[in-house]
Amino acid sequence: MKYITMLPFMENEDLRELAYQVINEEVKGVKLVVLFPFLDKNTLNEIVDKLIEKGNSKELQRAIPFISKSKVEEIQEAIQNGKLPGFKEEFLLPFLGHEKIKELFKKMVQKANQESDDDTKEDPLVDEDPLDAEDEEDKK
Repeated sequence: MKYITMLPFMENEDLRELAYQVINEEVKGVKLVVLFPFLDKNTLNEIVDKLIEKGNSKELQRAIPFISKSKVEEIQEAIQNGKLPGFKEEFLLPFLGHEKIKELFKKMVQKANQESDDDTKEDPLVDEDPLDAEDEEDKK
């Protein structure tokens, strides 16, 4: 029998203890992500705080479907404050509230506006200008 099959029958305190042992690397072979659905809200919030503190982006990404919007917003603030390098903010979009998404969008538009002062920058989404390619073919 695998430990995963027993998780729904474990008490909150036992699951909490196991989660902290995994975070502190005292227990190997147990994945924190399999514990998330079985942890109570308070324990999950504590664990998210601990993962933010440790800068553990990978485990935080895995926890997002199980946490509250307010915790997701805390993660987003940590990302913006540089506490979670490597965490892609786009990953949070389905879990943020409409107002928070709007706020984020406005910030990104302002940033794009400030960066557009130099019109000589090439579009990073386009490898080459298709009209230039046609001109090259006409010359052949």
